[in-house]
Amino acid sequence: MRLEQHPTVVAYRHAPKRKKSETVSRDWIKRLACEAGFDDVGVLDIHCEDLADQKPFIVEAFPAAKTLVSLVFRVNTPQIRSTDRSLADGEYVAVEKQSRSMMRTLIREFRRHNIAGITPSEGFPQNMGRWPERMFTVSHKPAAQAAGLGKIGHHRLLIHPEFGSHVCLATLLLDTALDAYDGPLDYNPCINCNLCVASCPTGAIQENGDFNFLSCLAHAYRDRIGGFINWTEALITSTTMEEYRNKRNDGETLAVWQAMTTGGGYRCGYCMAVCPAGIDVIGDYMDNRADYMKTVVKPLKDLSEDVYVFKSSEAEMSLPKRFPNKKAKPV
Repeated sequence: MRLEQHPTVVAYRHAPKRKKSETVSRDWIKRLACEAGFDDVGVLDIHCEDLADQKPFIVEAFPAAKTLVSLVFRVNTPQIRSTDRSLADGEYVAVEKQSRSMMRTLIREFRRHNIAGITPSEGFPQNMGRWPERMFTVSHKPAAQAAGLGKIGHHRLLIHPEFGSHVCLATLLLDTALDAYDGPLDYNPCINCNLCVASCPTGAIQENGDFNFLSCLAHAYRDRIGGFINWTEALITSTTMEEYRNKRNDGETLAVWQAMTTGGGYRCGYCMAVCPAGIDVIGDYMDNRADYMKTVVKPLKDLSEDVYVFKSSEAEMSLPKRFPNKKAKPV
């Protein structure tokens, strides 16, 4: 059968051609995103100056990209603040799953209008073949900041002006330009309370504004990206179960198993939990700071737990004084 006689080709030749719009409405895009379930939306041109360092990676992943749709999804504050960290983990996992589903809904609707797009991961999966270099497609926080959805605060999280730090972020990439785009906020919702500094068990967040990403990574992601390699090494270099248990106790082993099976495994997040910035959450802090410290900050600071720190680091040395109930575990 000749190509031109193939039923698929014949159907294509006779089908009405859908004309792609040069631009679509920003308001329409944002309305669809809110109807899908997101709590706030901002849009950016791929040529936005604030995205200059990200543009090469975005275009590599999706050469047709013209628009970034930055999406905000609120998390359940009581769970994020709980000393039962499985509740916080469960919230992160549930929000990411729900967000992915809603992004798929949007992509399906956009496809009906001849708009193509992709849905980079909110967190994982990432391109592990690039480890230890950049493995993600889009850095969601700078994109959200450029789109006017908040500002990055002292703790290096995005602070939404209404919802505060208690949000998860996602970004859609579309192949169509919009008739208008958003710009950044003209103020930072961060109130410089330094509660994130006081609550960070690893000392990654410094009062002077410095941030030690590796110190945060070593503890918060212990059961995931970095610690998994250490766990594998401990497993294959042990000749007996007794030798292995001298390197990893059963709780640590089960934590890795849980991270692999449920998708959780974040050991911290206190900077998000204690942050009082944002119109919706600032009231308790402003109305009674002593009670806020007692009911929100102190329980996390007093929580008895292991904290993974680099050997001979300042974090290892200072932990017993700053957090007497927490035990340093050098890595």
